[in-house]
Amino acid sequence: MSAEVPREGRTPRLWSRADAVFFDVAMAIVRGYGYVVHGLRVTGREHLDAVRGGVVTVSNHVHYLDGPWAAGQFRGRRAAVTSQPENFRLPVAGFLVTHLLALALPRTPGELRTFEERLRRVLDAGQGVHVFPEGELVMYDTALRPFRRGAFAYACRLGVPVVPMVFTYGPWPWWRPRPSIRLTILPPERPRGAAPADVAELLARCREAMDAVVRDHGWVGDRPVTARRRRT
Repeated sequence: MSAEVPREGRTPRLWSRADAVFFDVAMAIVRGYGYVVHGLRVTGREHLDAVRGGVVTVSNHVHYLDGPWAAGQFRGRRAAVTSQPENFRLPVAGFLVTHLLALALPRTPGELRTFEERLRRVLDAGQGVHVFPEGELVMYDTALRPFRRGAFAYACRLGVPVVPMVFTYGPWPWWRPRPSIRLTILPPERPRGAAPADVAELLARCREAMDAVVRDHGWVGDRPVTARRRRT
């Protein structure tokens, strides 16, 4: 996430003006690509629109573009998506990741401090942060994998709601190379405290709500889909 160098007496920006414009244009293109090529359909956006202030969103991780598809549902504000540091160094994708307001996941104590500072600034400014609690991309996986606690711990510590999102698959038309994709946005789950037990309870609540969607819609038609793993 690049940022402008602050001038004296000026509040530093969360991201540069150029990156903000790039994000807005790219989100419109990615949404359109999802709708046309992948048959992306979104339900429940009103749940996200109703949240005022900073928000953490979480989803399962099943496609290379599901991060932008999730971030693209923010209207009138923006969302930073967490990503593995090596993704920033990829030849072409690295440029896109860097300028799509991504937050590099920390690997060292120093990186952790920087990550937490940026995350807090984004949320304090009323923006969003999208996290994949599964921690690993598995293309076209149809089941939720174990969740890591990080997103829920930060939500509890900073007192912001978590909006769960679920990617599932719909009918597989004969003319598509892959099944159509559905994104279901669920009502926000609010933390009840900041203790470890509160983090575990928030995670369990979000997981239960997401599991219910997968049970109802987690199918891919009558053809098998091969899952492919990738860390993100």
